[in-house]
Amino acid sequence: MTTYTITVNGKGTFPCREDQKIIDAGQLAGFSFPMACRNGNCLRCTGALTTGHVQQKNHTIHAGEAGSGQVLYCIAQPLSDCEISVSDVTAPGELPVHTLNCQIGKIESLNHDVSRVWLTLPAGKRIRWHAGQYLMLNLHGECYPFSIANACQGRQMELHVRHGDDNSAAQDIMASLTTDSTISVTLPAGIRFIDEAPAQPVWFICGSTGFAPVKAMIERLIELDFQQPTRLFWGARVAEDLYLTDPLRDWTRQLKDFEATTALSDMQHPDHQQGLVHEAALAALSEPALPLFFLGGSPPMAWAVFDALVEEGVPAENIHSDVFDYAPRD
Repeated sequence: MTTYTITVNGKGTFPCREDQKIIDAGQLAGFSFPMACRNGNCLRCTGALTTGHVQQKNHTIHAGEAGSGQVLYCIAQPLSDCEISVSDVTAPGELPVHTLNCQIGKIESLNHDVSRVWLTLPAGKRIRWHAGQYLMLNLHGECYPFSIANACQGRQMELHVRHGDDNSAAQDIMASLTTDSTISVTLPAGIRFIDEAPAQPVWFICGSTGFAPVKAMIERLIELDFQQPTRLFWGARVAEDLYLTDPLRDWTRQLKDFEATTALSDMQHPDHQQGLVHEAALAALSEPALPLFFLGGSPPMAWAVFDALVEEGVPAENIHSDVFDYAPRD
């Protein structure tokens, strides 16, 4: 039996035998195709054949010829290696991106300049994200990224919005969230996340609202009954900036081996270490090559922590932050 290689949307490839339907083979390989009926009637799986040729029912379709732009991949079988294009296909581990309107729910003040905002996704359609990913708020023709602060368990999404006097854009965003009933969002975004349990200890280093994606990832580790050590280092200028500390006590009970360290750069406090947060992490680090690191915070902070960790002997590939993708260094 001949097996061919199917390339889909430039996202990846999968093997497909000549007696297999292309969608069936793709699903076995972890790809997700739009479909419903599986017999060629609903047309949801329609796509283009860019190269190669396929058998569809009783006729052969060649790329570039009539009908090659309307192939039904739930019933098409390969006759050669093929490149295909089908809308809304996701590769293994990838999630589809959606733009939709969310209901604006409860807004609560967490401290003097951070508010927690709850958004509710529309009913009737399953929207997924990975813990640690972020969304875009679409407001007044602009897009604003905010980390999703909770693991994916339903229709509720939690945002932590810092809106201090030094951030006029965030103040405008809060004004819209307070007065409007719905808001357009695009999600998910970001490739630095936790979905499956890592095989090594996980350390989180964050500052200010960089805590939001960390909170989501720790919640996911709890769901996974994570058995490896988990360490959190959360830094701020003053104690009031550590705006949501109650979960830290819960996580000590919910994870097998969890420890949290908080650090303040601008004041002394008996309950917190003094200094920069990454200094506290470095002081606790005895095996630099072992943990997987996730960093949350501003680009200057994330890159400074990255440099300090690498200098200490942490492999660069073990250090993750969205900053490295949207604010790369030259």
